[in-house]
Amino acid sequence: MNDLLLAKIRKCLALAKSSNEHEAAAALAKARALMDEHGLSMDDIALSEIGEAKAKGTATQRPPLWETALCMTVRHAVGCKVVIDADLHRLYIGPGPAPEIASYAFTVLFRQLKAARQEYIREHLKRCRPGRKRQRADVFCEAWASAVYSKVKALMPAVGANALVDQYIAQRFGGQLATVDIRNASTKGGRTDNDYWRGHAAGRSVDLSQGVGGSAERLQLA
Repeated sequence: MNDLLLAKIRKCLALAKSSNEHEAAAALAKARALMDEHGLSMDDIALSEIGEAKAKGTATQRPPLWETALCMTVRHAVGCKVVIDADLHRLYIGPGPAPEIASYAFTVLFRQLKAARQEYIREHLKRCRPGRKRQRADVFCEAWASAVYSKVKALMPAVGANALVDQYIAQRFGGQLATVDIRNASTKGGRTDNDYWRGHAAGRSVDLSQGVGGSAERLQLA
């Protein structure tokens, strides 16, 4: 669909809510005429307000649970749906500015979480065996990822469920979507409770105003 045409129709529909009866009637008639001319329905107009935005994650078909936890934290806080596309990017889908905000939040937080993971390994896990080191670092990261929910939520006003997002995904991907296999961190063994609570505390202290490029000023927390 032509973006300029859709924008013109949405503008007419907005003017149709005017308190001026003549202006409202003229705007509604113009919107109806444009929709009839181009074979568009109100569902088409509504769906045109659903957008998508990409964010880079680990380029693997089997991401670690902590990365998926962060991805889903952002998805729930902002009110989007998310899929992994053919290029292994996280593709956030939702209404209005939600996908862009979700993409921004995931990009910033993923970068910070990877840095926090490396620092935690240096400070607390340098004497661990490689397998155990990864396991405990995973627990730290999973807790960190769940703890940043309120930080992401502050970027976005409350939004309700939007059935149009599911309709958009169904039209966009058809039956091509599959469940992603994730690498889970086992919590057997000592010290994982400490790793969890340290991760939780570190996540609670995250500052999302440390953005990426020009996005920081536009989206930073108050």
